[in-house]
Amino acid sequence: MRLFSKLFLIMIALGAMGLGLLALRQQRYEVSNEISRAHNRIVEQERAQWRMRADVARRSDPADIRTYASKLNLELIPAGESTLLAATPAEGALGEQVVANVVSSKSAPQVSAAKKTRSSKSSTTGKAKAGTRER
Repeated sequence: MRLFSKLFLIMIALGAMGLGLLALRQQRYEVSNEISRAHNRIVEQERAQWRMRADVARRSDPADIRTYASKLNLELIPAGESTLLAATPAEGALGEQVVANVVSSKSAPQVSAAKKTRSSKSSTTGKAKAGTRER
């Protein structure tokens, strides 16, 4: 009788471990499925975002952008230049105090210094190296 109770206890323990293993496996499948659905949603949102960007690019006219920028007293600066300076409005557009705060920030001199070092490096090399194109 004692042997039967030990065997029964071992069978119950193995059954409980098996059920626990099945529960963990099922949970892993559910999490994997959820991650896959989230990834698919992200991909769809990125596609929609690129469609919207293409639509905006298709509809925007550089002349309209220049007109709108001139109405707001903003200076248009080429994309290759500093983003800090490109985001700075012209004097009087937002009020003198805001413009003075942006220009007097510590990052503005660092940006211009970095721009000078880049331009001085490119000017010392003279012509572009073979196999590279100038920007």
